[in-house]
Formats: sequence, C-alpha cells, structure tokens
Amino acid sequence: MAVTSPQVVASECCAGLYPQNTLSGFEFCLQSKVDGIEFDVHLSADGRVVVQHDYHLNPRITRDAAGQWLTGDKQALCNLTLEQLQEYDVGRYLPDSREARSYPDYQPRDGESIPTLESFLAAHRAARSNATLWIELKTTPFDRTISSDPGALLSSVLSLVEQYGVVEQSVLLAFEWQLLLDAERACPDIGTDFLTINPAFIERLYPGRDAADLYRPMKPAEHDHSLPLTIAAAGGDWWGPYIADVNAAEVARAQDLGLQVNVWGVESTDQTIEEALLLEADAITLSDSTKLQRCLVATSR
Repeated sequence: MAVTSPQVVASECCAGLYPQNTLSGFEFCLQSKVDGIEFDVHLSADGRVVVQHDYHLNPRITRDAAGQWLTGDKQALCNLTLEQLQEYDVGRYLPDSREARSYPDYQPRDGESIPTLESFLAAHRAARSNATLWIELKTTPFDRTISSDPGALLSSVLSLVEQYGVVEQSVLLAFEWQLLLDAERACPDIGTDFLTINPAFIERLYPGRDAADLYRPMKPAEHDHSLPLTIAAAGGDWWGPYIADVNAAEVARAQDLGLQVNVWGVESTDQTIEEALLLEADAITLSDSTKLQRCLVATSR
C-alpha cells in the first residue's frame, strides 16, 4: 500500500517551536491544523493525569518558583501532587542544553506550568478540532518506583477521553504493550499504536534488561521474531517504529498485514523529512510539524 500523503503528527506539541508538552504548544498545533498532536502522560501522586515527557522533572526544562533551574536529586512526577508540579515553570529550555541545541527555533514561554490532560481536552473541544490526539502512556516495567501505576493511568486516561467524547479521535501509544491490550478490551473504539525500540537502547538505559519485557504477554519469538506480525496478532491498529530501526520494505510488509505505520524520532530537517517520506508510512511524527506540512504542500503542486 503506497501512502503519498502521510498524517503529520506534532511530537510533544511541536517541541521544535514551543516548549515541549505545554499548553501553548498544544494550542499552536490546534491553530496550525496539524493532523495529529503527540504528547506524553503520567499520573501525579494525587491521581491527576499530567502531560510531561520524562519520568522525573527534567532539570534542562524546569525552573522553580524563584526562577532557578533545578539541581540536586531528581524528583519523579508520580511522587508529586498536581499542586506541587504546577509550582514549576517549564516554559523554556536551559541555554546550551540538549533541548536548546536540538530546537533552536523554539519560542520561550515563561510562566508555563505542567499541564493536565484535561486542559488539553478542553482546548481541543473549544477549538472544535479534528486533530487526532496521540497520547503516549509513560510507564516502564523496568523501574516501577518512577512509573505511574499502569492500570490506574490507563483507566484515568480512558475516563477523560470518554468524558470529552474524543475516543475515536484518540490513539494510545505505549512501549509497554500490556497497556494497549488492556485498552483494546476496555475501549475497542480507541486506536492503539504499539511502539518499538532497538534493544540496544534498552540495554544502555537498563543494563541486563531485555526489550522483550516491554512486549509481554506478546512474544515476538512466537511470530518469527517479527514485531509487525506480533502486533497484528495482538489486534493493534498501528506499529510505531523509531525511524532508524525501519526501512521501506518493512513498512510495506506491516501495511500488508493491515497495520498502519507511524514513524517517530524524525528530525525536522529537509534531508530527514525526505528520507521519512520515502518510507511511505501512514504517519510521521516530528518536532516541527510545520516543516513537513510545507513540504507536503510543495510536493502536491
């Protein structure tokens, strides 16, 4: 199946132009008519669904009430209440940090607090947007001390998307596949994107641990070690490979199995965007969605 015009998905609410996973970035995505908006969610200590990428407060994007960049021991989001989390300012990147170097075109927004999923859903409703909500459930089986309880997080997210009437406009993403299997049973109309990553990445983060632990109870070894075959057997809607881990033939094979493919980790450069388009995936997730939008307009002329 050839895909000539993939869905454009703004990673972390267009982190290349706005501070990542913030309400200002989300509202920009709504205004720019992007096809999809991707962001990450956790549970606070008092059970609120909050939007942030990392398991800990990221010292490269987080300042305290006095405007000082965080130092010292990292604090896990799941151990802080919503009130505590919203005392921090996440509206700019630390100068010369990895984020600042990666996103030189971003626009600081001082005073941005860590948002809730509910604030995103309210903005989506107010804008009467057709944008798909790509909601990544951030849990890890490798260290539950820094991870939200998976079942509680899934239940809270499903409750909110049902409350706001956006089930069919939502796709749940997760590296921990058990969550997506549970989501399919609890809410068959919601989309599921089974994320995958090169095992070497897991080995670097968690020495001695096996990436296959993410995919349990599904076992790729029982499906010819093929991740798309395993996802198809699980009833998934989407396969979400990192762009460096996949080629056009593998994308086509996944599509032949009835899966849609969303490649992520796509750098917002002309060369990388061109390479991503050659994969003919169904969706491309990148930090500056406007660059891909302009590219697609130019090529359609």
